[in-house]
Amino acid sequence: MNEEFRIISFDPLTADDALWEKYFDQTEAYYRESNPGEPMLPRAKKKEHSLAAAANPYGKTYDFLVLGPDGRAAASAYILAEKPKSPTYEQNKHIGNLHGLSVLPACRRRGLGTALLRHVLREMALKEPQFTELMVPSAMESGHRFLAKLGAALALEHGENRLYLKDADWAMIERWDAEGVRRNPGTAVLSVSEIPEADIRDYAQAFTETINQQPLGALNMRMEITPEQIRYGEAKCREQGLLETTVYTREADGRISGLTGTVYMPDLPHVVRQLLTGVRKEYRSRGLGKLLKARMLLHIRREYPGVKFVATGNADSNAPMMAINNALGFKKHRPVLLYTLKITPELLK
Repeated sequence: MNEEFRIISFDPLTADDALWEKYFDQTEAYYRESNPGEPMLPRAKKKEHSLAAAANPYGKTYDFLVLGPDGRAAASAYILAEKPKSPTYEQNKHIGNLHGLSVLPACRRRGLGTALLRHVLREMALKEPQFTELMVPSAMESGHRFLAKLGAALALEHGENRLYLKDADWAMIERWDAEGVRRNPGTAVLSVSEIPEADIRDYAQAFTETINQQPLGALNMRMEITPEQIRYGEAKCREQGLLETTVYTREADGRISGLTGTVYMPDLPHVVRQLLTGVRKEYRSRGLGKLLKARMLLHIRREYPGVKFVATGNADSNAPMMAINNALGFKKHRPVLLYTLKITPELLK
């Protein structure tokens, strides 16, 4: 890397306004390249989210910038790591999640990406010595080539899928909702912004069960959520003005059988993000997955009339959910490949 470039740590909690502007300029330029034509959050809101992530008791972020001879940020990267308070820390503490490693087009082919990655790994060797591998998402061909050159292994084919509401078959969606109710007469369907206290423990268990039923390919990790994490997330949504909705089904014996959730950001009123949708194994083949998705879409149509599309992420190998999404009209918008990169002495040089 040219000596005129230097790598610095970016701490959201202590960065001054000038450094924040460099950070925004670089990360927004990359976002425009990888998401052409997509609206962006206002900088004040993005800063708010970054500060919230930095204060998360369950996870921590390490951010880095490469500053060029003109003082501008030419590249950036950040790593997510679990804190010991996370319920999956012991299972996942060997994994660092590397996101947003990007170099501006005018500064490419100068070794900045490789130099930044090696700097990040050396920093992690000091701060997170338990890391033995990185999980790295890539949505751009240049990223695929970069990771292949480093010896990263493709672990999971993933992607963002979108349903444009103007193309939705609302008669079918209403039929799915009605049929789901008819087939499950003893099952309650609840739509809430916060999980009721009476249900929160079983909801957390149902979420953990269903999220770990998803195909994870070669990813060596486990996911879990606790009632405390749910309450923390709900509080953060309220603080940031995000509108979170959960639809879930509860059986006559009080046990939760399925769930789905969305987040709506008033600052990006064109989109709703759909989160995990899952049905516990013992309650499958009753149309609950279709019922949950249909009820959520009807909620979106009613509550957010300005929304243009619903976006969700799915593993390509998740056949049951892909079948439901395909029937609803979701289309692949952007493929995302998840790689694992073993941290070797060679990479630390």
